Amino acid sequence: MTVRIQLKRSPAHRFEHLPGWIRRGDVAKVQGPPDPLTIADIVDHRGDLLARGLYSPDSDIVARVVQRGGEALADDWLETRVARALHLRSRLPLGDTTGFREINSEGDGLPGLVVDRYGDHRVLQVTTAPMHARIDEIEAALRSMDQRTATVLVPEGAARRESMEASCTGPSLTTLQYREHGIDIQTAAPPSQKTGAYHDQRDNRVHLAKLAKGVGGPVLDAGCHVGGFSLHAAAAGLECVALDQSQAALQFAAQNVRANNLSGVTTVKADLFGPLDHPELQRTFGAIVFDPPKVVSSLRDVGRASKAMERSLAALLPRLMNGGIIAVCSCSHHLGIEAIDRSVGRASGHAGIHVARVELRGAGADHPICPLHPEGQYLTVGIYLRC
Repeated sequence: MTVRIQLKRSPAHRFEHLPGWIRRGDVAKVQGPPDPLTIADIVDHRGDLLARGLYSPDSDIVARVVQRGGEALADDWLETRVARALHLRSRLPLGDTTGFREINSEGDGLPGLVVDRYGDHRVLQVTTAPMHARIDEIEAALRSMDQRTATVLVPEGAARRESMEASCTGPSLTTLQYREHGIDIQTAAPPSQKTGAYHDQRDNRVHLAKLAKGVGGPVLDAGCHVGGFSLHAAAAGLECVALDQSQAALQFAAQNVRANNLSGVTTVKADLFGPLDHPELQRTFGAIVFDPPKVVSSLRDVGRASKAMERSLAALLPRLMNGGIIAVCSCSHHLGIEAIDRSVGRASGHAGIHVARVELRGAGADHPICPLHPEGQYLTVGIYLRC
């Protein structure tokens, strides 16, 4: 039996405007069993078929579109899309890198599934009930491509939203190892932050190191996690201060510095939204990276987060040398470049200095974004010059 999701009458529910996520508030009625393995027919208020979707019976996001129009979804759609995603990654110019994203949810036509590669290991992050119901099929599709080991992670937040059980299954690992543009990196295995590391900033870390090298002077990596920007800046010969609130992350950062025979990196345990009064921070920097964790989960959080960001930036900007650069990062779709510009502008006004945005960046090519799924545009990096 199929599931039929009929939408309320709305201009947003025309074929050409249909969003990638169908929320419960947009649904007039659902007919069919509450089975996440069922492919749902999504129809408009007249009953005309708009799309097929993955069905989440208990979620606020009732369905996620996987095919638009009236054509039936092929029986091997999941296996085909997994194979296509991995083939596309094999064609990317990743260089001396073994840490990257193999599957990026809606960007690869597989909503609710993220697969990150860490050397010879994979981490699968499953965030929806329909993908969780298909996990055996997903693992079989990946094994048909190669025999890498895999961890399957169901985060607690996603489990609550989709009426699943949070879990982390797979080989017993404490760390993950990979290379990022020639630098060896070790991080904590799940359950930890995200899948273990943040591959979305990989190309930005190399780019910022090149910019910082041109400016000269030390680098402040605020929100460094396991080394991130600091490792690449140190590889470019720059002195760095790596700041994070997590002592465990800082221990990995220091270990990664030693493993790559680098020097000049000082670790500081501090909250980047705190007073920022540590002695190592009382200096002038040629480059600053402000890369906080996700602080905005919905639109209602934007005002509070923007003010917190503004306070921290007002404290940091006076420590940026003339001609220096600051990269301000957000990993939330709701806190995009307009909000970042506003916070930077107000902070620079409070500090009595002038900055100008010179570049806008996001995630790398291994994080494709579906044009009809704006929520997929979550990483924003604004780079500003102190004039």
